Amino acid sequence: METGGISAAAAYLKRLACTVQEELDEPKRPRDGNEEEEQMLDDLRCYRSNWTELWSEDFGDVEKRTELAPMRYTEGPVPRIVIVTDALEIFSFEVRELNGIFCWPINVFGFISVRDSLDRNRNYIFERTRDNCQTLTAEDSSLVLTGPSRGVLVLDPVEFEIELRVKGTNPSEDKILSAEAFEYNGTTQRTWSGSLRNMMISGVRSILEFKYAHLPLALEATIKIWVSEGLTDFCGKFTARNASINENVILLDSRDEMVAISNDGSIQLSRSVVVVDGDKGTLFVGAHATRSRQSSYACTKFFPGKSGLSRDTLDVGFCRMSIEVAWSLISI
Repeated sequence: METGGISAAAAYLKRLACTVQEELDEPKRPRDGNEEEEQMLDDLRCYRSNWTELWSEDFGDVEKRTELAPMRYTEGPVPRIVIVTDALEIFSFEVRELNGIFCWPINVFGFISVRDSLDRNRNYIFERTRDNCQTLTAEDSSLVLTGPSRGVLVLDPVEFEIELRVKGTNPSEDKILSAEAFEYNGTTQRTWSGSLRNMMISGVRSILEFKYAHLPLALEATIKIWVSEGLTDFCGKFTARNASINENVILLDSRDEMVAISNDGSIQLSRSVVVVDGDKGTLFVGAHATRSRQSSYACTKFFPGKSGLSRDTLDVGFCRMSIEVAWSLISI
């Protein structure tokens, strides 16, 4: 794994402490016969044990989901003590390489989550059950992200958990694809803020690529898109992008399927929360829509605010879509 934003010393100390404790506990810990899988899970066990000791009294169980919603300051007024803070934009996680027992295609389930100092609980980026796997191929190996559910604050180190599995013929044949816990230390990495970064996460059975950006003085944008006029039977890809970074956040890619639309006309996006450079930044929202082999692309831009709503429309020919962006500060 590239050391990028990982606190190497902290990770080492955690691992060392956990290793010593595991040696003491070894006779008590049951083994399932798969030594490799047990070793892959050791870092996660260590991380969760340390987290429980540090934070469970104040923030509950280690598996607790964040209860903080987006748009906390959209309606205003914004308290004077609330300031613009740094935030982390998460673009993608992609399985770049399979090692050992796996070969393409694979059916993946499990989760990737992030924790920040707002509440220390899990903010899920990817989450799928065994009955709802995502099929990955050598040609298309990016995970379909569904989070984060709110902006990720960069103040204390941001913590990531990865526990991904490959579905077998039956549950007893499921295998671990990746099991990792690591930190992003925004203090040491602020020199590279405002640019696209990547981190290679190497494990026994896979290599994952994580693309992200540390945005200084960032604002949260929650995006809603709905069909206001025209036809609704189309395929579509919806994106959001900061003007200063040449990388899209995929809000939805229906591929060859029809876009899922609610009764009120709203498009069911895979993810809807992004962060935007709050210092004269610009947010671009685009739609690539296809119907009956007719394709069209439309894009519009928004200028961020600490609170309030921005609205505009996209016209792709066979339909008109309305966009609403809810702005908010991220800090408590």
